[in-house]
Amino acid sequence: MRNRLTPGWVVGLLLPLALLANIGNAVALRADGTAMMLSVAAAALIALNLVIFMVFTQPANAATENWTVQPENWESLRAQWEYSHAVNAAVTLLAFCCATLASIR
Repeated sequence: MRNRLTPGWVVGLLLPLALLANIGNAVALRADGTAMMLSVAAAALIALNLVIFMVFTQPANAATENWTVQPENWESLRAQWEYSHAVNAAVTLLAFCCATLASIR
């Protein structure tokens, strides 16, 4: 059986670390209510990113064995995979903006 993991999974390990970093930032910035809330928002957005991945992206990856097989419904799986990545890009950008604003306050 060949290894079905792609190199992208290593980058995915950074998301839980980003979640923890934003929670830590919220705790460190608790004296500044706005900065704390921006850090909490960043953490929530990172958590949302992980949920979107687990609910939409990963099932498409599993059904196609990381795009090495072509099931009958591959077109709908591809759309699900593409849209989940697009939404996650926007969610991650918002998280980055919140974390940046919290840190420069």
